[in-house]
Amino acid sequence: MQIDPTIKGLPPSFDRSTGSNNWKMMQLVEQPIGAGEKRLDMLLKMRSLDTAEGGFLDRIGNLIGVYRGQMDDDFYRRMIYARLARRHTDGTINQIYDVVSVILSADPHEFWVRPLWNVTGEPMAIEVLNVPAIYIDSQEKEALLLDQIRSSVAAPTRVAGIGFQKTVKSTLYYAMQFQTTQVIESTMSVPQLKEG
Repeated sequence: MQIDPTIKGLPPSFDRSTGSNNWKMMQLVEQPIGAGEKRLDMLLKMRSLDTAEGGFLDRIGNLIGVYRGQMDDDFYRRMIYARLARRHTDGTINQIYDVVSVILSADPHEFWVRPLWNVTGEPMAIEVLNVPAIYIDSQEKEALLLDQIRSSVAAPTRVAGIGFQKTVKSTLYYAMQFQTTQVIESTMSVPQLKEG
């Protein structure tokens, strides 16, 4: 006799085999519970910022103060994370690295935040350089990135600009020209004077 795991807890005096009336009754009770658990799991996933999609992600963004516009779910999620990271920033260079890496989902070693005091002498200005262009595929995302960085720096600090780095794969042809010079040695005969 095979005992089904759903009715395993019944005492041995009851028929616990698959297909018995006890098994059928447990299936009737278990089906709505299983469906409810699936719905609950789905709702829990939609409440999480990591797994929310569509309208659920819009609700999370609206609570935080980030509105979707034309962004896809992935970039919109990153903008929400950036807003959350921005709330905890103190405006230092290291915090700017954190905010940009959250926005782009990039490693902080892939770009450079440079203070301009040692370049142009402007004490309260920065620029973000060498941002890989693979992370930004539209001008709207570029403008949103700049807006998020500007609002992450300390109040008097100015964001001078963002420089993107694009990697282009192409074939490079090069030619070399060699020039040889030929040294010709000539001997000149000098007439000798005879004494006479």
